[in-house]
Formats: sequence, structure tokens, C-alpha cells
Amino acid sequence: MSEVIEELEQRRWQAMIEADLATLDRLLHPNLRYTHSTAAVDSKESYMAAIDAGVFDYREVNASEVEIQTFEDLALVNGTAEITVVARGKEFLLRSRYTCVWVNQSDEWKFLAWQNTPIPG
Repeated sequence: MSEVIEELEQRRWQAMIEADLATLDRLLHPNLRYTHSTAAVDSKESYMAAIDAGVFDYREVNASEVEIQTFEDLALVNGTAEITVVARGKEFLLRSRYTCVWVNQSDEWKFLAWQNTPIPG
């Protein structure tokens, strides 16, 4: 099961970098809550609109220390990420610890929640 989630995570990261809205639409749960390092929260619709408008222009993602736990129809992913993103016209390197949740509904895994905390320094 962990291998499936690992593959989905890679597809999600790549879709974010490529601004591949069709793939994101398939992967993101309708009730998504995406909590940014600034504490701002996006729904699926507002997150995808921000990517489409270039508000978040993801350039590169390097995830490490990834731990995947599965519980029947729920997967919890914890890790560390270095995310290069252009946000509101300025490039940032975000280093953070994150938690995300995938849920399996009708034999299909969907990305339900993201929360990350910046690593100081």
C-alpha cells in the first residue's frame, strides 16, 4: 500500500511543478484543505485557481525523511521538503516538515489535507 501512496505523491509533486490541472483535479479530494506555511488555507478550487493563475509557480520539490503509514482507507504521510516556488513574483526556498493525508473512497485515493511547518534557519 505504501508504494501506491509513494507513487501518488510523486505524481502530485510533478503535477504541481508542471501546473498540470487535469492531473491535480483527479488527485485532489473535493474537500481538500491545503494549509500553507503562512497559515493560509486553500480549498481544492482556490488552490487550483492559484496554480492556474501563477500565484504559486512551483519549480522544484525535494522530499526526504518520508514516512508513510496506512490505516485501511487512510494514509498519513510525514516528511521534510525543500520546495522552490515563485509566489507573488518572488522566488523562495521553503524548508518545512509536512503532514498530508490521502483517503481511499470507492477504490480511488484522493489527496485530502496538507499542513506544513517551516524549519527555521
